[in-house]
Amino acid sequence: MFYKVITVAFATVSLGMLSSQSIAANSTKLTMQQWTLESSIQQAMTVAPELKKSMTTIGASEADMKMSGLWPDPSIEFRVDNKLGKDDGRGGYDLTDVTISQAIPISRLENQKLSAEANFKSAQSLQKYSQLLVQTRVSKVFHELQLASANMALMERRLAFANQLSKALEKKSQGVVVRYLTPLETMRISVIREEANQAVSNAEGKYYEALNEFTKLLGLDSDTEISVEELQMIEKIPSVNFLSSFQERHPQLVAQQQRLQSANADTEVARNSQLADPVVSLSRSEDSFASGREDVYSLMLNVQIPLQDRKSSAVSKAGFKANEQRIELQRLKRELQINLKRSVTHANHIVEQASNYKQKVLKPAKKILDLTNKGFTSGELNMLSLVDATNTYFDSRIRYLDLLYQTHAELADIHLFAGHLITDGDIQFNATTKDGL
Repeated sequence: MFYKVITVAFATVSLGMLSSQSIAANSTKLTMQQWTLESSIQQAMTVAPELKKSMTTIGASEADMKMSGLWPDPSIEFRVDNKLGKDDGRGGYDLTDVTISQAIPISRLENQKLSAEANFKSAQSLQKYSQLLVQTRVSKVFHELQLASANMALMERRLAFANQLSKALEKKSQGVVVRYLTPLETMRISVIREEANQAVSNAEGKYYEALNEFTKLLGLDSDTEISVEELQMIEKIPSVNFLSSFQERHPQLVAQQQRLQSANADTEVARNSQLADPVVSLSRSEDSFASGREDVYSLMLNVQIPLQDRKSSAVSKAGFKANEQRIELQRLKRELQINLKRSVTHANHIVEQASNYKQKVLKPAKKILDLTNKGFTSGELNMLSLVDATNTYFDSRIRYLDLLYQTHAELADIHLFAGHLITDGDIQFNATTKDGL
């Protein structure tokens, strides 16, 4: 089942080839409600299974945190024997002993709580990191849909141009005086029109692929009419120093810092757990005396005797794990800094390249096409000149749209490496709404 196509209209090239019906259709599409990047991310986050999974992890960590501060449950022991029956000659069995025991955690309990709290905070930070990952994926798919929409609209315009050339043949066949076309030019026009048809078909296929992934990520029905805002040109990228201020609070780094705190607390737990918890027991027993059967109460303390040194091995193991987490934190900081600087550098390069390409290639190509079209109509230029000008313009337009897409895709990675949610609105990027081409 195909989705209903709502093409994103971008700046119209004044080629004198588009019919009034196609312009009216584009105007109607522009009046429809559009999906923005922010609204797409917000919608995706409400249905993303990754975020639902991270919430269950937070719930489990919260339960562990509550249990970490609880004392061990007491135990009760009952003893039934025939000792009293033998002493007084009555026979039978009696309940002779009842003992209640309670383990007393001395110093490990507080460190256990600190470890569990750190794990809980780590799970919360990882949930924010999951949001960043969802945001990055949705952003790239959103911009892929923008690119596919713009390319499909461009190929439709290319087909309209080819159809306009074909009309010249129809007028000639009807006896209307038009520019004379040689048989070779006539054949060439047919080839151009068929190539344009193939290009439209290929663009539609890529559009439907991007549209399908977009609707699935957002949890939308397959028959939902989709319209996205047009692909815009980014004019300026924030500096690395500015973005680094966000990176210091990166959820992935915060989560790793909490893991390190948890590992340090576990080291203290191992240090304070060289002996088992002492156990205090209260016992009531019944015994036979000269005066008869009487209750006897006793208080007992159970302490482990360490015949072997287990402390050094347990503490050493916990210490190695803490060092492992500390090294991982250093690695994460390094990788995020490298990736952020590389993405900012690449994004700035693409922005500059797109700006130069627009001024030095795209605008001249448009002007050349307009002049060549007039020259061909008047008979001053041949078909090869028109074909070359047409291919140059549309190929340059495709290249320009690809540069715009690369810029936005790189920005998605910048947000990821800076640890910044687009919906927070703290980082602003200057963008033009239309390029006028």
